[in-house]
Amino acid sequence: MSTPGLSPDINTITRLSLGGRLGFGIGDFGLNIFWNMTNIFVLFYYTDVLGLPNAVAGYIVMGAMIWDAVTDPLIGILASRSRTRFGRYRPFILVGAIPLAISFGLMFSNPGLEGMPLIVYALSTHLLFRTFYTVVGVPYSSLTARMTRSSDERGALAVYRIVFAAIAALIVAALTMDAARGLGDGDLAAGFGIIATMYGLLAAGAILFCFFVTREDPELADGEALPRFREIVRMLRHNSAFWIAFAVVLLGTSGATITSKALLYYLKYNLDAEGLIGLTSAAIALTVMLAVPVWGRMSRIIGKRNVWLCGMCFSITAALALYFNPWEVPVIVIPVLMFGAIGSAAGYFSVWATIPDTVEYGEWKTGVRAESVLFGAVSFAQKLSLGIAVGVVGLLLDAIGYRANLVQEAETLAGLKALISIVPMCFAVVCVVLIANYRLGRERHAEIVEEIERRRASPAADAGQ
Repeated sequence: MSTPGLSPDINTITRLSLGGRLGFGIGDFGLNIFWNMTNIFVLFYYTDVLGLPNAVAGYIVMGAMIWDAVTDPLIGILASRSRTRFGRYRPFILVGAIPLAISFGLMFSNPGLEGMPLIVYALSTHLLFRTFYTVVGVPYSSLTARMTRSSDERGALAVYRIVFAAIAALIVAALTMDAARGLGDGDLAAGFGIIATMYGLLAAGAILFCFFVTREDPELADGEALPRFREIVRMLRHNSAFWIAFAVVLLGTSGATITSKALLYYLKYNLDAEGLIGLTSAAIALTVMLAVPVWGRMSRIIGKRNVWLCGMCFSITAALALYFNPWEVPVIVIPVLMFGAIGSAAGYFSVWATIPDTVEYGEWKTGVRAESVLFGAVSFAQKLSLGIAVGVVGLLLDAIGYRANLVQEAETLAGLKALISIVPMCFAVVCVVLIANYRLGRERHAEIVEEIERRRASPAADAGQ
């Protein structure tokens, strides 16, 4: 028998407006302008524009990634214990947007230094940028679990954020190098400084727009106590649904990173198509952007877990097709990569649509609700796997005998082919096993949310008797 005043279907309440969905998605557009510019170009900027040694530049990026991975859960804990009239997470977005843009501009500005002062400047500005990115990024992701309790609405939010993230990736990949050369009149240092300033203004505006348009559900904060650190640890320990998703994120990001880094070498040496790197990247991003809404609709029919499994099957099939493909020409390879991107889109959607549901699972198991801790842990998994995978790619390139800017041996070419196919496929197979054991479906999540509502309502009901 249902409790009076409670909806029999949690998916019929807390519907979000189109403006709220757009505002949330545009926030990820801003964050992904920063993310893609840094992920794609910062190493090149350090080595080829500022003139830092390759190893030093690599250590700066690696050190910043480690710092980023450490600060993610710390910001998550801090945000989970905050209370303001604007909500729990939106104030971080408001306060952090402008400093994030400033630190981004500083990171891509030429200080006119050399030697150790230049190294200190590059490291300091990179750490500053990563810190403010975490200040904004972790609370932003946590908003998904605060804007609505509906599993379907969270799926819709995941669609909007990934579509806008893909648009940001397209813009950065397609425009940055040409714009830097043009704006700097051939001076890349000046050009990167100008384009970074323009990107920073655009991205900060998008993030601030997200703050003003989105709202946190006030009902989730009614009577909610501040979680203590010991309670957070207990919630994490008992949240098996979250740890399955965490493991998939860790392994899936590792496989995707190895593929994306090795793909550049594969296109250059196996296909002799270095000039098609930008086109290939854009085709993959466009495929993701178009496929995510389809997967979002499918999730309402077959469920998020089955969408996740289907996506992994797409990725595995594409990996096998790449490895056994006898015609290594762009006209064959690029469509296969786009087919694999359909699977990647399902993975991106499923991660960001599923993690919010594990918040209620942890609350149901332990009584502790701490969204930003879970999202901070997911961000930690992404950064950790990204850093490790980049290092692994370097080791694997050495292992297959890769030599930069030289004609590669047949064994090396075969190794590059394996790096974009067999290696990520192995990660995907393990992910399939993990996802098959994920049991928090739409109906079960709705039951858990209603049980939480009953627990919250019962003290008031008892008091009224």
